[in-house]
Amino acid sequence: MIPFKLPEINNPTWREAMVWVARVNKVVLTVTLVVLTLVLGFAVYGVRKLSMANAGRQDVVLQQSPIDIESVRPRGELYVGTAIIEDYVNQYQTEFHLGIVPEPHNCIQMLRQKCSYVIDLEQVRYITDTPGTVIVELPPLRYVATTQDSPFMSDDEDYWAEAMPSTNDMKRKVEDKIRQRFDTAENREKAQRNAEASISLLLRKLGYEARFAPHLDSEKL
Repeated sequence: MIPFKLPEINNPTWREAMVWVARVNKVVLTVTLVVLTLVLGFAVYGVRKLSMANAGRQDVVLQQSPIDIESVRPRGELYVGTAIIEDYVNQYQTEFHLGIVPEPHNCIQMLRQKCSYVIDLEQVRYITDTPGTVIVELPPLRYVATTQDSPFMSDDEDYWAEAMPSTNDMKRKVEDKIRQRFDTAENREKAQRNAEASISLLLRKLGYEARFAPHLDSEKL
């Protein structure tokens, strides 16, 4: 193996090589500093432009308006009072055998109905008042009833099938009785308060306080 021998420092060739390396390093350092300066300049410029853009956006403040409510308002119907009510009516008739012998007959028509007060949400009006407050105009309550069961009982099925083929008249009488029991001024007032509470809760979630316009007594529809 041939031993490696470092050149002498005082060697002219060695000194020239060292000077050349120093010059190259100086050029590389200068180029590096220039590149870093340009990169830093572009970064500062970008940050300033972004800050100015954000400041411009902050000048635009979106105010809440009824359009916000219209875009998220519920659709359909709101049930604000419901009860299950049962009632019945009787029917009496007398059958005469041989024209002289009386035989009394009796039948009962029963109904079970689900009675409710409903508000049509499509007819609710929202009017801007002060900032953060909306005046609400509610439509009249509407009474609805759906029959759950309608049993018919009698003492003589054959007789009533001939004497009264349809029980619709008896059913209408029961429906009237049920409505009179449910559809009272007191129940309508309770239902109205339930409607206002439901609408108030909705608006509060949207950042509004509701004020309800005075309303006339709900119509019986």
